[in-house]
Amino acid sequence: MTDGQSEIGAEQDREKNAMSETKLDTLDTFDFGDLIDGEPELSAPPVSIELNEWADKIVSAGEKLDAVFYDIETGPRPEDELRQLFREKTEEEFAATCDKRWKPDTVAAKHKEYQANAWEEFVGKAALSPVTGRVLLIGLVKDGDFAGITHDGGEPAMLSLFWSKVEEWLAAKLPIIGHNSNSFDLPFLIRRSWMLGIDVPPEVKQGRYLHPLFRDTMEFWSCGGREYPSLDSLGEAFGIGQKTEGVHGRDFHRWWFGTMEGVDVPAEQQRIKALEYCEQDVRLTAAIAARMGMV
Repeated sequence: MTDGQSEIGAEQDREKNAMSETKLDTLDTFDFGDLIDGEPELSAPPVSIELNEWADKIVSAGEKLDAVFYDIETGPRPEDELRQLFREKTEEEFAATCDKRWKPDTVAAKHKEYQANAWEEFVGKAALSPVTGRVLLIGLVKDGDFAGITHDGGEPAMLSLFWSKVEEWLAAKLPIIGHNSNSFDLPFLIRRSWMLGIDVPPEVKQGRYLHPLFRDTMEFWSCGGREYPSLDSLGEAFGIGQKTEGVHGRDFHRWWFGTMEGVDVPAEQQRIKALEYCEQDVRLTAAIAARMGMV
């Protein structure tokens, strides 16, 4: 076992215990006001929370925009599931991807380098694919209030709740807006739902197209061209604000499970930081959409 493998195994052990160790007693219980009426009728309802502590950072809590804004946060699937999906390339398969001018000994040396890092690279990219990743949090802003639907009650229940609300929003003709959401967030949610056997409302995907009420600030900015700026760069360009400092999306699962190392935030407070990161993203998206006249 390599040092990298032992480190991943140790992180997996910490993740298994993180749900019981993470302290959420300082957070308000789930209350969306008119966003959710009553308890969702699910066999294993997800734990959902509302946080407004950072509401004045970008968009004031009292500002009402006639739309729903959302962002998803993903992470790798559990290690035992990833191990079943991982497959190293043989030297022959690896050679087929190499520069044809390389000598056999060079290919062999490069293949050994590939083998030494293949698992770590696989895990590092796992959160970007619905095959190897999972949804950890869906952040929402409606009527100026932020709420998060979490995976704590199980990813299937979380997705079911989200789609039930999507049906209501589409019926009410509310735009559902994210950043890069029509290329990443929404397809990820749809594909994870397919994989888990969760029904996706038929109106969400109409043939090869998404329902027109699903709108994307990145697409809107591009004006039909090929300029696709990040959320952070658009926020800076508009002078609105930027993403949460010190947190990167690739590490979201570590913050979420309280396993992030090398930071000054205690493990029991790391989920708060993760929620702050998600809320900042959703509110930044809302502010950018408003500046571009999308709402």
